Amino acid sequence: MSDVIAMLKAAAMDEHAAIIQYLRHAYSMGEGEEACEIEGIAREEMRHFWMLSRWIVRLGGSPTIERGLVDLAGETLGDWMERDVQAEDRAIHMYRDMLAKIENPDLRADIERILADELVHRGDFEGMAEELAGELPEEADADEAPAPQDVESLGWGVRHEYAAILQYLFHSFLIQDEEVSRQLELQAINEMQHMGWLGEELTESGQDMPLEHHEVNLSQEPQDMLQADIQLEHDTAAMYGQFMERMADPEFKELLEQIRGHELYHEGLFERLLERLVS
Repeated sequence: MSDVIAMLKAAAMDEHAAIIQYLRHAYSMGEGEEACEIEGIAREEMRHFWMLSRWIVRLGGSPTIERGLVDLAGETLGDWMERDVQAEDRAIHMYRDMLAKIENPDLRADIERILADELVHRGDFEGMAEELAGELPEEADADEAPAPQDVESLGWGVRHEYAAILQYLFHSFLIQDEEVSRQLELQAINEMQHMGWLGEELTESGQDMPLEHHEVNLSQEPQDMLQADIQLEHDTAAMYGQFMERMADPEFKELLEQIRGHELYHEGLFERLLERLVS
């Protein structure tokens, strides 16, 4: 059983890496059909990450938020897509190897489902690599560089939203109440959307999207998890409020105001979920 858990952990780390690699590529491409398609693939990789991690818990292991290889090499959009093809090749090989070693029929069914997705993703990236061969990413207008405080705010937001994604997913892996687990997963998806909005604004302004995240609370008791999630949202809303007071670009300020509204909703939702657990 320990060998199976080790394989699942390695796969979860690679799925985590794929999420970040694909999102970084999508955000750096600007708006367009391909960027939207890549973001959709990243959301499917998040679903794989969730499936694998739930199996780790089910088999008696501890889930991980460690990340595998993120390959950001390449100069052109076509080069990036080739890197994504290579990531899918590694995943396909890994899952085929896992299927040769796993006997549990339910786990096999989930791995087969993930493998089928990866085969589709590979074909999608291969097609985009051909379409985008030689195409360079758009350069930001140096005359429209954002104010330093705006760059600081957007960068903080990306790191924070990344941490929130991992925290809510980690808690959703462990919590046994299916409704609470599902809500945590849904809010992680919403935080990914926030990360996308902020990351796109950064890259369009000529800045790199950060690849690091803020501290993640890894509590394993249900009440402690939700209390940590409530505190995270409370602190986030307060921080975004502080950033809004000194931002120079009114569009950035409007974006943070929208995200802050979502965070306040999350705080109330988590308070209600906590009441559900203790009642």
